[in-house]
Amino acid sequence: MKQQKLSTVIRNMLKIGLIGFGGGTALIPVIEAEVVERSELVTEDDFNRDVTIASITPGALPVEVAAGIGLQAAGNAGMIAGAVAMAFPGAFLTLLLLILFSGMNSALKAFIGFLAALISVYIIVLLLRYVQGTLKQSANAREKLLFLFVILSVFALSAEKNLYTLLHLSQKPLFGASSVQILAAAFFVILFTKGNLREWKRTLPALLLCLVLFLCTGEAQLLPARILPFLTAFMIMLALLGLAQSVRETRKSKNTFPGKNLLQTVFLWFLFVILLSLPAFLLTRRTLSFIGTGFLSSIMSFGGGDAYLTVAQGLFVDNGIVSHADFYGSIVTVANALPGSILCKILTGVGYFLGYQLHGSVLDGIGMAVCGFACSVAASGSIYAIVWALFQKYENLRIFTTIRHFIRPIVSGLLLNVALSLFLSVIYPLFS
Repeated sequence: MKQQKLSTVIRNMLKIGLIGFGGGTALIPVIEAEVVERSELVTEDDFNRDVTIASITPGALPVEVAAGIGLQAAGNAGMIAGAVAMAFPGAFLTLLLLILFSGMNSALKAFIGFLAALISVYIIVLLLRYVQGTLKQSANAREKLLFLFVILSVFALSAEKNLYTLLHLSQKPLFGASSVQILAAAFFVILFTKGNLREWKRTLPALLLCLVLFLCTGEAQLLPARILPFLTAFMIMLALLGLAQSVRETRKSKNTFPGKNLLQTVFLWFLFVILLSLPAFLLTRRTLSFIGTGFLSSIMSFGGGDAYLTVAQGLFVDNGIVSHADFYGSIVTVANALPGSILCKILTGVGYFLGYQLHGSVLDGIGMAVCGFACSVAASGSIYAIVWALFQKYENLRIFTTIRHFIRPIVSGLLLNVALSLFLSVIYPLFS
């Protein structure tokens, strides 16, 4: 039975990875349709828990969700197989096109753009169905209105710039909040209120602080950005205080911290990186440094693909590992045209150019690209495993119950913006 589930995990994740346009958040409804509705690998509650953990964890979100599903279905073998299968199609196609990129003609580029547009239409429909399903999951009319308010509020905060683009307005966004800022604000409110959002003595000040945060980070700059570091530090302190109080007031879970299993899982991910990086270690002494930088970039990769590009530029371009022309002219161009996690595709591409620059050999480039791929998957999988273990230990915390309750409406609001972004970037140019 476990072997059969392992095969199903690999098959499903390869399929999703191959059609995974639109970013990590956009893949949530696609994964749900495959593993909950069709294959019944996990329950709806287990899937929502995986999404919750992945949403509060740095790394490649679809790879982390795939790792969680694989872990539940087939243990550590399923965790590694699911994560690898999800990341492989995009990384492989990125490597293949980078090798062929210099000889790619305009007709092939146009075909890739047309194919991306067709798949984007399919993804947009799935995103809208996910939002509709969120509203259907509400227990009553009052909760449905609450979910709708959360969805529209998140959409308004995140989609302002896209809406102005659609309406051909040149006005600067008042908020224009990123996914990471919205998720961070949501988790701050939940942590500070200890999961009790009806306690207005805490909820109202928390919401006001979030409003100030968004006004500081908005392009309109209604509040000076220089107060942002102090505001962020203050909010982190309040969140940690609320978390500490919540832990102290909550009945202890019967689950013990899975320390031994966690160490085994982390060791397996470490072994995974070492084995796939052996060719790279034979090529250059810079391999260990590259792996370390790749892990660091994964840890810093909150906020989705666009946010990761900023991190990658700072760590790989600014430090001279890859040139600005190669990064934006080749790696980012190819990665944006292909399915899969941006993090996995970028690290694969950076590895290829790092290896190719050694002796001008495609084989050397492939060796380093495999190292970059292994690093991206292992970083996301191991970080997810650590957070999952903590989640298991403290599952009775009210804050986790509140997060599980509201994570889907929050994600739904972000998905509406993803759908609009897909329309503007892929479909709209075909008709303009």
